[in-house]
Amino acid sequence: MQDPMSESILKPKYAIFNDLTTVSFAEVTVLIVFICLAILWIFRDLPDIHGWSLGFKTKYVSDSTACIFLACLLFILPAEIPNVFCWNKISSITNEYEKPTYRPILNWQVANQKVPWGVLVLLGGGFALADASQVSGLSKWLSCELRSINEYEPWIINLIICCVVAGATEVTSNTATATLLLPIMFDLAIGLNLHPLYMMISVCIACSFAFMLPVATPPNAIVFSTGYLKIYDMVFAGIVMNIIGLAVLTLAVNTWAEPIFGLNTIPEMFRATNSSSTNAACIQLCPN
Repeated sequence: MQDPMSESILKPKYAIFNDLTTVSFAEVTVLIVFICLAILWIFRDLPDIHGWSLGFKTKYVSDSTACIFLACLLFILPAEIPNVFCWNKISSITNEYEKPTYRPILNWQVANQKVPWGVLVLLGGGFALADASQVSGLSKWLSCELRSINEYEPWIINLIICCVVAGATEVTSNTATATLLLPIMFDLAIGLNLHPLYMMISVCIACSFAFMLPVATPPNAIVFSTGYLKIYDMVFAGIVMNIIGLAVLTLAVNTWAEPIFGLNTIPEMFRATNSSSTNAACIQLCPN
């Protein structure tokens, strides 16, 4: 026998379980669609075998292609078994022939309410911003301009950049900051003859040091909206957390992160080719 406490805890769970009905037609359809999505992902481009993407142009399809196709399919597939033979069935209520009914699994009203459009716009905008900075040469130009600080020790350069990033992420989103700066840090590290991960790991973590302002990150805005905190309260506590975080980050990337990620050795693929291309680009961008 179960003790009263266990019974009181499990009773609501049993009630929820008993309320469950049999698996519906829509649930089975969604499960099949998900399995098809996994199959399309796995067999899109298999090593040495290729896959179904071979029937399209090079780089014409990606994993997102299958997602979009099957997501659109949910707007078409019916949520109930289609009554295609309704023409020969007479309703017991109206004593008339039944009319065909159709209701899709997903409609635009539900998708508009449930899909996190803000996250999609934020991530997509960040990726577009990073790609634009690379195509336009902005990231290369910034990395060339920052190479003038190579007279300092690497850990000092890293600390200065992390301080700037920690300040920038207080007024911009973490994702947008990281997406924009990581390509720049890659080119800068190559130009300074450093391992790219040495700069990129530091910047990526520093983008999360959004502790000071309400606009820095949604959790800060939620706390500030309660009305119990003023901006100077958040700034006072946040600047202490930023200082501690930057100190720990600088210590980490210069001590135990070096043997873990092999930061002391620059990969050969970056040592010659990328360094020469970066130098040539800097000469073209900064002739003076």
